[in-house]
Amino acid sequence: TALLPWFNSFKFFKTYAELDGWNPGEHFTDGDNITDNWLISNLQTLKQTISREMEAYHLYNVVPALFTFIEDLTNTYIRLNRSRFWAEGLDKDKCAAYSTLYTALKELSMSMAPFAPFFSEHIYRELIALDPSNNDPISVHLCDFPVANESKINTILEAAVDRMNQIILLGRQKRNQVKIKVKTPLRKLTIIHKDKALLDEIAKLENYIKAELNVESITYDEDEGKYISLYSKPNFPVLGKRLGIEMGR
Repeated sequence: TALLPWFNSFKFFKTYAELDGWNPGEHFTDGDNITDNWLISNLQTLKQTISREMEAYHLYNVVPALFTFIEDLTNTYIRLNRSRFWAEGLDKDKCAAYSTLYTALKELSMSMAPFAPFFSEHIYRELIALDPSNNDPISVHLCDFPVANESKINTILEAAVDRMNQIILLGRQKRNQVKIKVKTPLRKLTIIHKDKALLDEIAKLENYIKAELNVESITYDEDEGKYISLYSKPNFPVLGKRLGIEMGR
Protein backbone atom coordinates (compact mmCIF):
# COMPACT_ATOMS: atom_id res chain seq x y z
CA THR A 1 0.00 0.00 0.00
CA ALA A 2 2.80 2.42 0.87
CA LEU A 3 4.33 1.89 -2.59
CA LEU A 4 1.05 2.45 -4.46
CA PRO A 5 1.65 6.19 -5.13
CA TRP A 6 5.02 5.29 -6.71
CA PHE A 7 3.37 2.65 -8.91
CA ASN A 8 0.61 5.12 -9.89
CA SER A 9 3.23 7.71 -10.87
CA PHE A 10 4.98 5.10 -12.99
CA LYS A 11 1.72 4.00 -14.67
CA PHE A 12 0.80 7.63 -15.38
CA PHE A 13 4.18 8.21 -17.01
CA LYS A 14 4.25 4.98 -19.02
CA THR A 15 0.68 5.36 -20.30
CA TYR A 16 1.16 8.88 -21.62
CA ALA A 17 4.72 8.33 -22.86
CA GLU A 18 3.58 5.37 -24.97
CA LEU A 19 0.54 7.26 -26.27
CA ASP A 20 2.76 10.15 -27.38
CA GLY A 21 5.54 7.94 -28.73
CA TRP A 22 8.09 9.47 -26.34
CA ASN A 23 11.27 7.53 -25.64
CA PRO A 24 14.47 8.59 -23.88
CA GLY A 25 16.75 7.68 -26.77
CA GLU A 26 15.14 10.16 -29.19
CA HIS A 27 13.37 12.72 -27.07
CA PHE A 28 15.33 13.20 -23.83
CA THR A 29 15.41 16.96 -23.17
CA ASP A 30 16.71 19.17 -20.37
CA GLY A 31 14.11 21.86 -19.80
CA ASP A 32 14.06 25.09 -17.84
CA ASN A 33 10.69 24.68 -16.14
CA ILE A 34 11.04 25.57 -12.46
CA THR A 35 9.28 22.42 -11.25
CA ASP A 36 11.61 20.28 -13.39
CA ASN A 37 14.57 21.97 -11.71
CA TRP A 38 12.96 21.44 -8.31
CA LEU A 39 12.32 17.73 -8.83
CA ILE A 40 15.88 17.10 -10.06
CA SER A 41 17.25 19.07 -7.10
CA ASN A 42 15.01 17.13 -4.73
CA LEU A 43 16.25 13.89 -6.30
CA GLN A 44 19.89 14.85 -5.67
CA THR A 45 19.07 15.78 -2.08
CA LEU A 46 17.40 12.40 -1.62
CA LYS A 47 20.47 10.56 -2.95
CA GLN A 48 22.70 12.66 -0.71
CA THR A 49 20.52 11.83 2.31
CA ILE A 50 20.50 8.10 1.52
CA SER A 51 24.29 7.98 1.21
CA ARG A 52 24.82 9.92 4.42
CA GLU A 53 22.36 7.89 6.49
CA MET A 54 23.46 4.51 5.16
CA GLU A 55 27.12 5.29 5.82
CA ALA A 56 26.14 6.06 9.41
CA TYR A 57 24.05 2.85 9.58
CA HIS A 58 20.93 4.95 10.21
CA LEU A 59 18.80 2.80 7.91
CA TYR A 60 15.64 3.82 9.78
CA ASN A 61 16.04 7.33 8.32
CA VAL A 62 16.29 6.18 4.71
CA VAL A 63 12.83 4.72 4.02
CA PRO A 64 10.95 7.80 5.35
CA ALA A 65 13.07 9.99 3.04
CA LEU A 66 12.20 7.74 0.08
CA PHE A 67 8.48 7.88 0.89
CA THR A 68 8.63 11.68 1.25
CA PHE A 69 10.16 11.90 -2.21
CA ILE A 70 7.45 9.62 -3.63
CA GLU A 71 4.81 11.90 -2.12
CA ASP A 72 6.51 14.97 -3.62
CA LEU A 73 6.70 13.22 -6.99
CA THR A 74 3.02 12.28 -7.00
CA ASN A 75 1.27 15.07 -5.12
CA THR A 76 3.39 17.99 -6.24
CA TYR A 77 5.24 17.36 -9.50
CA ILE A 78 2.67 15.32 -11.40
CA ARG A 79 -0.30 17.26 -10.01
CA LEU A 80 1.17 20.63 -11.01
CA ASN A 81 2.30 19.46 -14.44
CA ARG A 82 -0.65 17.43 -15.74
CA SER A 83 -1.38 20.10 -18.35
CA ARG A 84 2.11 19.64 -19.81
CA PHE A 85 1.62 15.89 -20.19
CA TRP A 86 -1.87 16.35 -21.62
CA ALA A 87 -0.84 19.00 -24.18
CA GLU A 88 -1.14 18.22 -27.88
CA GLY A 89 1.92 17.11 -29.82
CA LEU A 90 5.40 16.44 -28.50
CA ASP A 91 7.08 19.84 -28.19
CA LYS A 92 10.24 20.67 -26.24
CA ASP A 93 8.42 21.51 -23.00
CA LYS A 94 6.46 18.26 -23.04
CA CYS A 95 9.63 16.27 -23.78
CA ALA A 96 11.31 18.02 -20.85
CA ALA A 97 8.45 17.01 -18.54
CA TYR A 98 8.67 13.39 -19.69
CA SER A 99 12.47 13.44 -19.37
CA THR A 100 12.33 14.81 -15.82
CA LEU A 101 9.75 12.26 -14.71
CA TYR A 102 11.65 9.44 -16.44
CA THR A 103 14.87 10.42 -14.64
CA ALA A 104 13.15 10.62 -11.27
CA LEU A 105 11.38 7.26 -11.65
CA LYS A 106 14.47 5.47 -12.94
CA GLU A 107 16.82 6.77 -10.24
CA LEU A 108 14.16 6.20 -7.60
CA SER A 109 13.93 2.54 -8.64
CA MET A 110 17.72 2.30 -8.29
CA SER A 111 17.60 3.95 -4.86
CA MET A 112 14.73 1.75 -3.71
CA ALA A 113 16.33 -1.49 -4.94
CA PRO A 114 17.80 -2.52 -1.54
CA PHE A 115 14.45 -1.86 0.18
CA ALA A 116 11.88 -3.03 -2.41
CA PRO A 117 13.92 -5.33 -4.69
CA PHE A 118 11.15 -6.92 -6.77
CA PHE A 119 9.04 -3.78 -7.20
CA SER A 120 12.13 -1.75 -8.13
CA GLU A 121 13.17 -4.40 -10.65
CA HIS A 122 9.75 -4.33 -12.34
CA ILE A 123 9.66 -0.55 -12.72
CA TYR A 124 13.31 -0.35 -13.83
CA ARG A 125 12.85 -2.98 -16.56
CA GLU A 126 9.68 -1.32 -17.82
CA LEU A 127 11.49 2.03 -18.04
CA ILE A 128 14.58 0.81 -19.89
CA ALA A 129 12.31 -1.09 -22.31
CA LEU A 130 11.17 2.30 -23.64
CA ASP A 131 14.57 2.62 -25.33
CA PRO A 132 15.77 -0.79 -26.61
CA SER A 133 18.99 0.77 -27.95
CA ASN A 134 20.21 1.89 -24.51
CA ASN A 135 23.26 0.42 -22.79
CA ASP A 136 21.72 0.20 -19.30
CA PRO A 137 22.27 -2.97 -17.26
CA ILE A 138 19.46 -5.48 -17.72
CA SER A 139 18.67 -5.48 -13.99
CA VAL A 140 18.39 -2.68 -11.44
CA HIS A 141 20.53 -4.84 -9.14
CA LEU A 142 23.42 -4.63 -11.59
CA CYS A 143 23.39 -0.81 -11.56
CA ASP A 144 25.74 1.35 -9.55
CA PHE A 145 23.97 2.93 -6.61
CA PRO A 146 22.97 6.52 -7.55
CA VAL A 147 25.32 9.30 -6.46
CA ALA A 148 24.11 12.85 -5.92
CA ASN A 149 25.11 15.56 -8.37
CA GLU A 150 25.54 18.40 -5.89
CA SER A 151 25.76 21.02 -8.64
CA LYS A 152 22.04 20.43 -9.31
CA ILE A 153 20.94 20.97 -5.71
CA ASN A 154 19.03 24.22 -5.20
CA THR A 155 18.16 24.40 -1.51
CA ILE A 156 16.24 27.68 -1.69
CA LEU A 157 14.08 26.34 -4.52
CA GLU A 158 13.32 23.21 -2.50
CA ALA A 159 12.37 25.43 0.46
CA ALA A 160 10.19 27.60 -1.80
CA VAL A 161 8.25 24.61 -3.16
CA ASP A 162 7.77 23.32 0.38
CA ARG A 163 6.40 26.75 1.37
CA MET A 164 4.22 26.81 -1.74
CA ASN A 165 2.62 23.53 -0.68
CA GLN A 166 1.98 24.98 2.78
CA ILE A 167 0.46 28.12 1.24
CA ILE A 168 -1.87 26.04 -0.94
CA LEU A 169 -2.89 23.90 2.05
CA LEU A 170 -3.54 26.93 4.27
CA GLY A 171 -5.39 28.69 1.47
CA ARG A 172 -7.74 25.76 1.03
CA GLN A 173 -8.26 25.46 4.78
CA LYS A 174 -9.16 29.15 4.94
CA ARG A 175 -11.62 28.77 2.09
CA ASN A 176 -13.29 25.90 3.98
CA GLN A 177 -13.47 27.99 7.15
CA VAL A 178 -15.24 30.88 5.43
CA LYS A 179 -17.20 28.51 3.14
CA ILE A 180 -15.93 29.86 -0.17
CA LYS A 181 -15.36 27.06 -2.67
CA VAL A 182 -12.22 26.93 -4.82
CA LYS A 183 -14.30 27.42 -7.98
CA THR A 184 -15.07 30.97 -6.76
CA PRO A 185 -12.16 33.26 -7.76
CA LEU A 186 -10.62 35.55 -5.15
CA ARG A 187 -9.16 38.94 -5.97
CA LYS A 188 -5.89 38.87 -3.98
CA LEU A 189 -3.63 36.72 -1.84
CA THR A 190 -0.84 38.17 0.31
CA ILE A 191 2.16 35.97 1.15
CA ILE A 192 4.15 37.11 4.18
CA HIS A 193 7.68 36.06 5.13
CA LYS A 194 10.63 37.90 6.60
CA ASP A 195 13.10 36.25 4.20
CA LYS A 196 13.10 38.28 0.97
CA ALA A 197 15.18 35.69 -0.91
CA LEU A 198 12.60 33.03 -0.14
CA LEU A 199 9.74 35.34 -1.16
CA ASP A 200 11.51 36.04 -4.44
CA GLU A 201 11.80 32.31 -5.09
CA ILE A 202 8.15 31.72 -4.18
CA ALA A 203 7.21 34.47 -6.64
CA LYS A 204 8.64 32.32 -9.43
CA LEU A 205 5.98 29.73 -8.53
CA GLU A 206 3.17 32.28 -8.59
CA ASN A 207 1.26 30.79 -11.52
CA TYR A 208 0.95 27.45 -9.74
CA ILE A 209 -0.37 29.10 -6.56
CA LYS A 210 -2.87 31.15 -8.54
CA ALA A 211 -4.15 28.07 -10.34
CA GLU A 212 -4.40 25.91 -7.20
CA LEU A 213 -6.14 28.56 -5.09
CA ASN A 214 -7.99 30.36 -7.90
CA VAL A 215 -6.78 33.86 -7.04
CA GLU A 216 -6.31 36.71 -9.52
CA SER A 217 -3.24 38.38 -8.02
CA ILE A 218 -0.58 37.72 -5.37
CA THR A 219 1.36 40.29 -3.36
CA TYR A 220 4.38 39.71 -1.13
CA ASP A 221 5.37 41.41 2.11
CA GLU A 222 8.38 41.02 4.42
CA ASP A 223 6.81 43.00 7.29
CA GLU A 224 5.30 40.24 9.41
CA GLY A 225 4.40 42.73 12.15
CA LYS A 226 1.69 44.27 9.96
CA TYR A 227 -0.25 41.02 9.95
CA ILE A 228 0.82 39.01 13.00
CA SER A 229 0.22 39.95 16.65
CA LEU A 230 2.05 37.86 19.23
CA TYR A 231 0.66 37.54 22.75
CA SER A 232 1.05 35.26 25.73
CA LYS A 233 -1.69 33.68 27.80
CA PRO A 234 -0.91 32.21 31.23
CA ASN A 235 -1.69 28.56 31.86
CA PHE A 236 -3.37 29.01 35.25
CA PRO A 237 -3.72 25.31 36.18
CA VAL A 238 0.03 24.76 35.71
CA LEU A 239 1.08 28.06 37.30
CA GLY A 240 -1.28 27.50 40.22
CA LYS A 241 0.40 24.20 41.11
CA ARG A 242 3.82 25.80 41.00
CA LEU A 243 3.12 29.17 42.66
CA GLY A 244 0.22 28.37 44.99
CA ILE A 245 -1.03 31.46 46.82
CA GLU A 246 1.60 33.57 45.07
CA MET A 247 -0.65 33.47 41.98
CA GLY A 248 -3.06 35.95 43.51
CA ARG A 249 -0.46 38.59 44.26
